[in-house]
Amino acid sequence: MNRSPEVSSYPDNSRFDLASTLCSRCQIKSKDTDFLKDLAYSKDRSVEDLTKKAQDRPGDPMADPSKNYAQERLKEYEDELKEYDEGLSQSVMDDVMDGREAEEMIEEIINDETRKRLQEAIQVIKGEQEGSGREDVMTILEEYERQGLITIKDGIVKITSKGARLLASTTLERVLCNLSRQDMGGHSVEETGYGPEMSTHSRPYELGDDYFLVDIEGTALRALERKGKIELETEDFQVFEPMHQSRLCVGLMIDESGSMGDNHKLRAAIETSLALAELVRREPKDLLKVFIFSETVKEIPPWEIINEMLGGGSTDIRAAMRAFRKAVAHEKGDKQAYIITDTDPNTEDGRYVGFDKAMAGVVEEAMHYRKQEISLNIIMLDNNPFLKRFASTLARKNLGRTFFTYPWKLGEVLIEDYLRSRKIRA
Repeated sequence: MNRSPEVSSYPDNSRFDLASTLCSRCQIKSKDTDFLKDLAYSKDRSVEDLTKKAQDRPGDPMADPSKNYAQERLKEYEDELKEYDEGLSQSVMDDVMDGREAEEMIEEIINDETRKRLQEAIQVIKGEQEGSGREDVMTILEEYERQGLITIKDGIVKITSKGARLLASTTLERVLCNLSRQDMGGHSVEETGYGPEMSTHSRPYELGDDYFLVDIEGTALRALERKGKIELETEDFQVFEPMHQSRLCVGLMIDESGSMGDNHKLRAAIETSLALAELVRREPKDLLKVFIFSETVKEIPPWEIINEMLGGGSTDIRAAMRAFRKAVAHEKGDKQAYIITDTDPNTEDGRYVGFDKAMAGVVEEAMHYRKQEISLNIIMLDNNPFLKRFASTLARKNLGRTFFTYPWKLGEVLIEDYLRSRKIRA
């Protein structure tokens, strides 16, 4: 479905301060979401790395829980040692009464294996009090694993789809809350029409019915029944009853090239992907396809983006567009594509070709989009001259819309446009 081109620009007074834009009911603070959010954007997810971060960063989500567990273990060992020493003291008193030599008793106490083990355990835990030990971090991780939020395999931690949905839900609520403060209005997802798909039954033609609804076979049979030959009269015409259904096929293509690692761009893209996945999940008829791309393209399950090690390579926007177009070629419903990038197209089929040639390929692919009624939206996280030229080219040819925004506004820009597109189609 083609719409008029649109170019948005950066707001004049913006800065990277998420907290200042959140209303109080959206500031969901829980150890689960804090931990998952921190884990989602960690490049190294080994148990050793998580332990080191808990030791070195006082504000780390793992620091306080694991430190508390360490203190509980310390108290248990100290109580056990105290109880053991009390029993040992009573034993010494009994030995003194039996006339044993003091030096012999002291030697036995010093070499007592159980007492040495308890003292060593206490010293190890005390040595970790400034941070957290691996055992304490593992205890916390295993609790998250029991809850089904993460998996631990070969010392590497991954977030499950359940954990991703928890994080996605809080992210979406934050975005919707911010949008409500901007007077966008309600955010309930409304029914949208498409198609239409034809029912298997037809009825007599009525004034105003579209000609494409005509049941050719049914119309011919009525004429044959009436006159024994095909001489059509108005009363012979049969039309199919259109069945309007609610479905939107959305493609989200995320640039993972090297520059996306700067200024929280990739993190913002991942959060936006999760929020959109949660929103689409609430509409079972809708479809979301997620692609990550640089010089190559890869389709991934929407929730799995949180476990992908993203970043690196050049940018083949045409290949990403083509991958989505082919993936939904046989899908019914309105089709809407969002491309998130911070750089100009410069690669084709794995080979660097420069802006001009790559741009020609993108324009050619955008023509396919227009023919197949796929709405094209490109959201740009940078403001360089090549991107401005890119946006201008698409706008002049009426091939899609482009937006320029900041990473911390990305979720709001995309979710707001998605919700509005649903209302337009209603």
